[in-house]
Amino acid sequence: MSVFETVMKEASRKRDGLGGVLDRRSEVRMPWLRASQTGLTSHLWELELVPAKSLDRIMGPLEKLALRSIDHNIFFAPKVLEAAWPRLVNLLAPKGCWMAAVWETTGEGREMRLFVPLQIVTQGVPRQRMLKVLSNPFMPLGTPLMDPDCAGEACEMLLRLLGDPQLGLPPVINFSHQDEGGDSFALLRDASRSLSLASSEVDSYARAALLARQPFDEDATADDMIRAVCGRKRTRESARKRRRFEDDGHELKFKCARDLEDVLDAFEAFMTMELRSWKGRKGTALYNHKKISAFSREIIAKLAQTGSCEIFTLEVDGKPAAALIVLGHGGYYVPWKIAFDEGQHAISPGEQVMMYATGEWLTRADFIAADSLAVPGHGMAEQLWSDRIGITDWLVALTPEAATNLQNTRKALTRLSDIKDKLRPFAQKLGLR
Repeated sequence: MSVFETVMKEASRKRDGLGGVLDRRSEVRMPWLRASQTGLTSHLWELELVPAKSLDRIMGPLEKLALRSIDHNIFFAPKVLEAAWPRLVNLLAPKGCWMAAVWETTGEGREMRLFVPLQIVTQGVPRQRMLKVLSNPFMPLGTPLMDPDCAGEACEMLLRLLGDPQLGLPPVINFSHQDEGGDSFALLRDASRSLSLASSEVDSYARAALLARQPFDEDATADDMIRAVCGRKRTRESARKRRRFEDDGHELKFKCARDLEDVLDAFEAFMTMELRSWKGRKGTALYNHKKISAFSREIIAKLAQTGSCEIFTLEVDGKPAAALIVLGHGGYYVPWKIAFDEGQHAISPGEQVMMYATGEWLTRADFIAADSLAVPGHGMAEQLWSDRIGITDWLVALTPEAATNLQNTRKALTRLSDIKDKLRPFAQKLGLR
């Protein structure tokens, strides 16, 4: 759920810490690449690999596509990308990144039909060179943005044109952090089958989520909905803790900031509370890192302007005890970061604010799903939410001849994953992740 902690914690052990990682800017010059082909409808299809630093050149069409996309991905939202590049380029993609756009030209004009950020990486044991969708612990969702009017043909064109030998790209692409139940993933798989391209899944796991339920009774309250989702025992225990605090003379109050000014105020309170917690002592709080905090302020402000950010807060005696930052729109929500006052641990403030947010979402008529972004084994998310979504890294050979490359890549990534699994218990004993 706290998607920044892993990278910031690792970077804090390096010389100069995360600030040094961000400031050592040896700019990687990425070429602007193009390939084209005429489709079944005689329309011209083009693939453009736009260097990240030129994102502003395609911002208008990208904003239009994001509003129409089959599946939502808040991390590929134009305002989030605009805030991240180039500020976090050395952290998110130190070896460079392309903004891949598939265009269709018809008699009515040129339209962007598919968008996904890509980078070239070397991963696995032994190391294998491959294309990879830009997803990582910061943004663990790699769902491309697709125009619903011609998504199937756009997917085929993406795979065809990425395999164009004139581009000189690696023969295998890793569609990382894909939602196995999403329509976009189904369309990509259909496209690979249509083109007779070999594919394989690696690193699949189930991630805690909250999915829309069958309609509740008309007189059902938010508490009734929380009880149905989180379980009677946990809901009863949570209510007991609140009553004990109130019986001791404390005043508890839940808030949800949605207006721009309220969100900005709540975010500053969040950062102060996080800095005073164990995250501040470990050096992984937002306030510890100038560029990360500037990036966070910018995306919070930009998303709040369009109603795509809200902050849930639990106050004890008028002071914040827990806060949850949520990104999302169109019925899809992502709990992005959470912080709580350790001095109020007796009331389990983090769990309290998560349960309150759960009830708020379930009462909304347009609610579809909330993705926890949590890694497997995350205590709070998996205990509160019983729903799961399948997440997978999906490898595709970009030409029929690249099937051998695909198998080598799959074996290398599987071997790396096995090594990580074996080392994880030792890392946990040492307090590492």
